[in-house]
Amino acid sequence: MSMSTVRPLTIDDLYEITLVSDPAVSPDEQRIAWVETSMHKHEDSYKAEIWIAGIDGGNARQLTSGSHRDTQPIWSPDGARLVFISNRPAAKSTATPDDQNSAGSAATQLWTIAADGGEAVQLTNHPNGASSPAWSPDSRRVVFVADDDLDDEAPNEAAVTMGMHADEVVVNDLRYRADGRGLIKRFAHIWAIDIATRQSVQLTDGDVQDNSPAWSPDGRSIAFLGDRSANRRTGSAQAAMVVPATGGDVRPVGPDDVVFNSLEWSPNGKRIALLGHEDAETGRTRNIAVWTVNSDGSKLRNHTEKVDVTFADVGMSDMATGSGGDICWIDADTLLVQGSDRGATRLFKVPLKSAKPVPITDKRERVLQADMRPKGTTIAFVAGSTDMPFELRTSTARGKRVKTIRNPNAGLVETVHLASPKEIDVAAPDGKKIQTWVLPPYGLDPKSDAKYPLVVQIHGGPHAMYGYALFHEMQVMASRGYGVVFCNPRGSSGYGEEFTGVTRGTWGESDMPDVIAAVEAATELPWVDSDRLGITGGSYGGYLTNWIIGHDTRFKAAVTQRCVSNFHSFVGTSDIGYDFGVYEFDGTPWSDAEKLLKHSPISYVENIETPLLILHAEHDLRCPIEQAEQMFTALRYLGKEVAFVRMPDESHDLSRSGTPSRRVARLQRLIGWFDNHL
Repeated sequence: MSMSTVRPLTIDDLYEITLVSDPAVSPDEQRIAWVETSMHKHEDSYKAEIWIAGIDGGNARQLTSGSHRDTQPIWSPDGARLVFISNRPAAKSTATPDDQNSAGSAATQLWTIAADGGEAVQLTNHPNGASSPAWSPDSRRVVFVADDDLDDEAPNEAAVTMGMHADEVVVNDLRYRADGRGLIKRFAHIWAIDIATRQSVQLTDGDVQDNSPAWSPDGRSIAFLGDRSANRRTGSAQAAMVVPATGGDVRPVGPDDVVFNSLEWSPNGKRIALLGHEDAETGRTRNIAVWTVNSDGSKLRNHTEKVDVTFADVGMSDMATGSGGDICWIDADTLLVQGSDRGATRLFKVPLKSAKPVPITDKRERVLQADMRPKGTTIAFVAGSTDMPFELRTSTARGKRVKTIRNPNAGLVETVHLASPKEIDVAAPDGKKIQTWVLPPYGLDPKSDAKYPLVVQIHGGPHAMYGYALFHEMQVMASRGYGVVFCNPRGSSGYGEEFTGVTRGTWGESDMPDVIAAVEAATELPWVDSDRLGITGGSYGGYLTNWIIGHDTRFKAAVTQRCVSNFHSFVGTSDIGYDFGVYEFDGTPWSDAEKLLKHSPISYVENIETPLLILHAEHDLRCPIEQAEQMFTALRYLGKEVAFVRMPDESHDLSRSGTPSRRVARLQRLIGWFDNHL
């Protein structure tokens, strides 16, 4: 497509992009449901509606109104209706301010709607909201997750309790708050509700957090994830459990010192498939493996132990939404899972007998979510690439005959400029290959001698992965005349356990050389102006931005977002500092202060000459705003060029799921800084 037929992508095009998610295949494989989410400028909110079509995409129609945010549709086993979650006003809702999400919407409840259409019916009216629904095999009950309805004045063992006065908070646990949620005042448990009577029953209890319920094929049991070990109030384990469908004693399924994040019963109910790793304390950089365990807890087996791939989607994009990471049983001996592989998230078939996973989707795309029925013939999945927003597709169980079912952004893609990345060959100083991409600027003419500024983007994590997924932020930069370079330095996932784990205790030293190598390779392109280099990143990317400008003066402008600046204080102020921080930094402030400060960017602020913009959300509990405050105070005290923008009422996830107007404001600040300095 020629430049004359398209216009540059703008920041406000954020409102024009529709996010596709949550595919769900009907039990008879004749229909498919999915969700379409959009950002609305005037209401400054997200709205989402459920769509339904024939399995071939025919007769597509909107099933719910889209006046609020309806997501996660799940078919009843008889195919007559769907259950979904929604933030639409609930009858006599008693949601408290603590139960509001970051966008200001009410806590979600479960609703049902007939597959043939009609009015949606509210199913739950839990005071603290409900989520994670799953149907019973007879379509008569739905199991879900909800917080306990505790009286704040009554004695309890929650992570946070109220003090003698209404404005006091008594902290009881290390894990007493969470980014995007705030103070943890209640425990989440498994509930079940009868569709006919609307009567709900709490199936699990205790000072534990339970999630991810799944109904056994015979309808007698519920499997779920939780931790009932002795150190459950401070540890990070998440093991498989089973409780009778009528409530009662909870029994473990396998060991308790594991971290599983997804589970699903086999079609015959004899096994449970799991994704995760077996070392809760020191396995944070281990590959996510595919496991099965017999339903009685015997014969736990790692089916991908010899495969150096992490079976999870660790890709990144600011254009993704919905729930992912589920396991699908193709048959009694084969699973369908996602796997991250050199910048791509692909679907893999995992034959349990041979343990040789087979990728069945493209190596230059990111599969966000997928669904299929046991013994079915069709996979429904959401996928996209660097220059194509996510769309709904189907294929055979072998990944053949791929068909686009729904692409609501086709018209926009035809009218705006979306840069196609150039993958370049980069070798780090030690010879290690670093996968790197460059987005060329809008208007680039290979025959011209014109030079363009270049901005390097650094991903968060650090154990995440850039790759084959569209970033609105990067594309807007390209449309504004910037080249954009991004790579996966050491510490990234998708390149094997050794590559992922090498940064432990060596942040800054083991990863910066990879990023600089990518920048230097990109500056060899004939159109790059090496005197106009910018650098930015968020979270861990904010850390590395801070670190690099404290060790390299080549960059003429920098923007650090939701950053880390001081390991010494991070351990005690982040919601995961005592856990993730202690492991990643390989030390504690009281015993390893010298080491932690050595790897902290705050220790090198005197060396910074690059003009720096600091962007940070005030309600960020993952990388608390005190990390940004330290950088700003030090640089302003030293007389350096620095600006600090505090985003109110937003969490760590502002750039991906924050209030739409603040997402726009963030992009205006970010790109405006480069406009003024490059």
